[in-house]
Amino acid sequence: MRNITVILMLPMLLAFSETHAQQTEKWSLKDCIDYAKDNNLSIKQQSLNTEYQQNVYEQKKLDRLPSVNGSVGYQLSFGRVPDETTYQYVNQTTQFGRFSAGASVPLFQGFSLNNQINRDKANWQASRKELEAAKNDLALNITSLYLQVLFDQELLTVAEEQYKVAQEQVENTQKLVDAGRVAEGNLLEIKSQAAREALTVTQMKNNLTMSLLNLAQALDLEEPDNFDVVIPEIPELQQNTLTAPSDLFNQAVEIMPEIEASEFNLESDRFALKAAQGQLYPSISMDAGWSTNVSKSESTVDFDFGERFSDNATQYVGLTLRIPVFNGLAARNNVKNTKLSIRSAQHDLEKEKQTLRKEIQQAYADAQASYLKYNSAKTAVDSYEESLRYTEKKYAVGLVSPVDYSVARTDYLRAQSDFLQSKYEYVLRTKVLDFYTGAPLTLE
Repeated sequence: MRNITVILMLPMLLAFSETHAQQTEKWSLKDCIDYAKDNNLSIKQQSLNTEYQQNVYEQKKLDRLPSVNGSVGYQLSFGRVPDETTYQYVNQTTQFGRFSAGASVPLFQGFSLNNQINRDKANWQASRKELEAAKNDLALNITSLYLQVLFDQELLTVAEEQYKVAQEQVENTQKLVDAGRVAEGNLLEIKSQAAREALTVTQMKNNLTMSLLNLAQALDLEEPDNFDVVIPEIPELQQNTLTAPSDLFNQAVEIMPEIEASEFNLESDRFALKAAQGQLYPSISMDAGWSTNVSKSESTVDFDFGERFSDNATQYVGLTLRIPVFNGLAARNNVKNTKLSIRSAQHDLEKEKQTLRKEIQQAYADAQASYLKYNSAKTAVDSYEESLRYTEKKYAVGLVSPVDYSVARTDYLRAQSDFLQSKYEYVLRTKVLDFYTGAPLTLE
């Protein structure tokens, strides 16, 4: 009775699903990738780091400019001070004001400043490439989840078609039973098969719902209830001439942002070494300034602030030569440590290249294997479809049992599932290979 109820309610569920789908916003793969890049919190965090590195670089460039500072001071003192007229010490209150302005500009620092600027620029460029690499990883993950949705959608379509066929078989068998041509047990067996098909449809719906939820969560959507994807027209798959892994690596190593980021990190350490070596050389800076002071005591008469301000003014200009003599060998040890950082950055670059080479080799092998699997699965589907068609004809005239017919249908459904899985697996593998050539991720 429970199985029959499921069979009777399924058409209404399918109709509700179709109506609901019409009200659902559908996202293309490009929509998903663009939205993820704009809203993913990890990407936003990396963007902030990139912006911070840019600010560090811009500030370091401004360090070339002179530093200018001014000061104003006021002091009120009480006690014995010499009288300006009698030159005797008296108790009185004295006011004292100070005004000064000065500028300093580095003239030569062993080229340390220029190398620090280049170092910070390389750090900023490396951060930009790391951001790009993070976006690429996110796009690949979104593409994989999107293809899983398409796979589950096609499986659901297959299951619904199988259920409709099962319903037709129930109706045909009922007519045969009414005509006395087959036993009633056959009808019960076919109804059970239809119930299993209805359960399969429910399972496929649940799988599709979960794959849509996984994709929506990867997009960080707050309300994933009305989320759905566009079903693209994927052309018939053919075995493309795959680029050899070595040639593909030579292309990828020039454009992959993670490689470029490692190269910029190495460049940064090389400029840092030059900046550290510059600290071993003398440095020259130029200073200039102006200052004045004004004082007034209680006994002062005919006080003219402007006159005193002008009379007490002084100006200066000078050069300062700083010669490093001994600083606990800190500068030399800094040079040694920076050289070690360069070697570490070189190893990191080689590791990134090795990882990229292995990923390409694996992707190439996966693409070849998935195409062979796709061809085998396609052949199996054709074979099981023909077998099912032959079994249906024999079942219609009573030459096979309902059990044999059920087995044929199950085998065909399993073959279709394997075929669809191999199809989308091959699509994903080829898209990954195209990605290493710089091609955008698209299903059209």
